[in-house]
Amino acid sequence: MANDERRFTDLELERSLAGDLSSARSSALTTEATEADKARLGELEQEHAAFLATVDLDAEVRRIEQREERYKPEARRPFWLRWLVPIGTLAAAAAALVLFLQSKKPATHTGDDDDFRTKGDDISLIIHGEAQPLLSGDVITAGTKIRFEAQGSKPGFIAIVGIDGTQQTTVYYPYGASEATQLTSDRMLPGAIKLDATPGDETFYALFSTQPFSIDTVLPAIRGGKLPAGVAMSRVVLHKK
Repeated sequence: MANDERRFTDLELERSLAGDLSSARSSALTTEATEADKARLGELEQEHAAFLATVDLDAEVRRIEQREERYKPEARRPFWLRWLVPIGTLAAAAAALVLFLQSKKPATHTGDDDDFRTKGDDISLIIHGEAQPLLSGDVITAGTKIRFEAQGSKPGFIAIVGIDGTQQTTVYYPYGASEATQLTSDRMLPGAIKLDATPGDETFYALFSTQPFSIDTVLPAIRGGKLPAGVAMSRVVLHKK
């Protein structure tokens, strides 16, 4: 892979800055990051530092305390009601902290934001296991059922492709198709797959474009080639045992 190509998404780099990246993926970032990854990581560090410099933390704490005092429940209210406003205040403070950790350049988004949404990328692939989301680098077992979620800020067309330990390629969504399908407002893609017993890493790719595209035209890119113009890609690697 050329040194000017990215192996890590903005989401993974941001999680690294927040100390929230899996140990396996953190080790990979140390040893496998390209010059483009390192340059982007440096940009994110500068952006976070610049954002922090604009925040008056003491003033924000005072505002939260003032709101808490202003909306303090009356003494005669039921016990459980006394905690509604303080809990809401703490939730607002937590939301402000998340905003700081994930802050990036201003951008216009549609739909509801969440912890997995990329800021600046066209697409981000999220893989849901049977109990919780799986991060790139996580270890899974054969027979695990997974679902795909495609997060991004633009409408367009999506395809999910996987490569197993024997380098066999499978189009998982739309299953077995040759053309990408339109991405709806429900970013949790329909259906689930059950991982087979093929040993080795299982790599999943989300391929996205605002225009329709043939899946065959993007397959060379997931094997190290160049993506066609207008197509974005997000990758998740799971280690199967």
